Order: sequence, then C-alpha cells, then structure tokens
Amino acid sequence: MQHTLVMTGASRGIGRVAAEHILRRSDHAHLLVVARGASGARLAAELGAGGHAVSHVSADLGSLGSVRSAATAIRDRLDRGELPSLRGFVGNAGTQYTNALTETPDGFESTFAVNVLANHLFVRLLQDRFVAPARIVITASDTHFGDFRHNLGMVPPPAWKSPDVLVRTGAFPEPDTAAGGRTAYATSKLAAIYLVHEYARRLPTGIDAVAYNP
Repeated sequence: MQHTLVMTGASRGIGRVAAEHILRRSDHAHLLVVARGASGARLAAELGAGGHAVSHVSADLGSLGSVRSAATAIRDRLDRGELPSLRGFVGNAGTQYTNALTETPDGFESTFAVNVLANHLFVRLLQDRFVAPARIVITASDTHFGDFRHNLGMVPPPAWKSPDVLVRTGAFPEPDTAAGGRTAYATSKLAAIYLVHEYARRLPTGIDAVAYNP
C-alpha cells in the first residue's frame, strides 16, 4: 500500500544512509524530506534517481514558525490527495554548538530547539493525519548516558532541568564553552528519550514511537 514517510535530517550522514535504505526496502514508500531552502529539491532529486518516489518541503528547523509552515504544507498536500496516507515520521535532524548560548529567532537555545522542539512540533501538527499502523522514530544517542563506557569521556553528562529552563540559553554552567555546548547536546538527547516515552503513553493505539540509537 502506498504511504508517506516524512523525514528530517536526510541530507547526509546516518540520515542519508537511512533514507536510501528506506527507499531500497519499500517500493511503496513516498519519502518526503524536510530540508532548508534549495537543498531540499536537490536532495529529493538525488534520492529519487532510479524512479523512487521522493518529494520535499522547505523548513528551517531553528525556526518554529518555519516548522509550522512546513507541517501545514504537508497537511494540505495530504488533504488534497497529492500524497498517500501518512504512516511515518523520522526525526533525525540534530545539531550541536560550541556553546550553550546560541539562540534561535524565537529566543530559544538552538540545540534544544532543533533536537527536541522541532521534532515535537512536527509530530503534534501531523498527529491527526497519521493512519495506523504508523511509526514515529526519533534519533537518540549514547551521549545521554554521560559515562566513559558510552562516550569515552568526550561528552559531559546531561544536566536535566525543567524544559522551560532547558529551552533558554545559559541553562548550564560555563555556557560560553564547548563543554556547555556538549552538555546541551547530551541533555537534548535525554529529552528526546523522555519525549518518546510520552508519545508511547499518549498517542493512540496503532501509532508506535521509537527512540533509535545509531
């Protein structure tokens, strides 16, 4: 059965490999990639080579307004029948900064905004368009463990706080340092796991939520 999968972070790295794998394994998937500016059209053309069904929607994941516009465009395309039924969302996009002071246009700390808020906003705005069985996959990371065994001491442990604190800059000690930026990253990956647990608890039967650690 034809179905749509929406994916962020498909342009390079594990996301690109995953996108190519999805298209090889599922002849019925229409992959809709979310990418910034003109890169989306280029990515869709590259992934669609060989006859795969791939399209794109433009969004800057650092802007919640841009995410909202992209999700609205996807909803409209689904409602008009331009896309087959929505059965999946892959939130793979992520970022890390050399500090914990980088701010989005909305005034949020950029790591948390991209790695957590953008994915969550997509899911919330598309939630009523998912057709069961459907699956939501959010990319996690070993960095949330914060120990030598999992990250060889290269990343400080997460420092969990209330989300209304984490979403603002300066939530961690020495926020102007690389250690502050890495702490923000590890904490955002812990937040992603908490988010998936909440999805599993709240989403309707037939919509699965998975935290994938590559």
